[in-house]
Amino acid sequence: MINKQLTKSLLVLSLVVVLCLGQDQFQQCCKERRLYYGEDGQCYLPLQQGPCKFGEWIIMEKGGSGLGICKKTPCESNIQFLKDGQCIYGVDLTKRGLLCGGAKRPWYSVYGEWECKTRYLSLPFGSISDKTTQDPVWQDCRSS
Repeated sequence: MINKQLTKSLLVLSLVVVLCLGQDQFQQCCKERRLYYGEDGQCYLPLQQGPCKFGEWIIMEKGGSGLGICKKTPCESNIQFLKDGQCIYGVDLTKRGLLCGGAKRPWYSVYGEWECKTRYLSLPFGSISDKTTQDPVWQDCRSS
């Protein structure tokens, strides 16, 4: 009985330590709107290949510690959006209406998920003030 309680307490303590360390690492990079990648200790722009393998991008795991992880990209390019099994370039004016209607534009979050939004900040080739800089996750960034 004591061993079970001790094991449970150690698991909870370990989880708290991991979350606290993750939050510190998130804070290390968030002022620059970048994600901390634990395997090399560097900060990377979300939705870029960064330290990841070809065909992957660095994103933030939803419900995780706020750190960057490598995941397979849904399309070949980070300016393409997957809808109904088809990758559509967000800049393709002839097909953009298949993604979003009206004045809305496709917008990726730091989690690698997209939705239609009215604001859209993007420059060619991912050099920006990129689309993810307006993501609400950056509101958790401490100013100190």
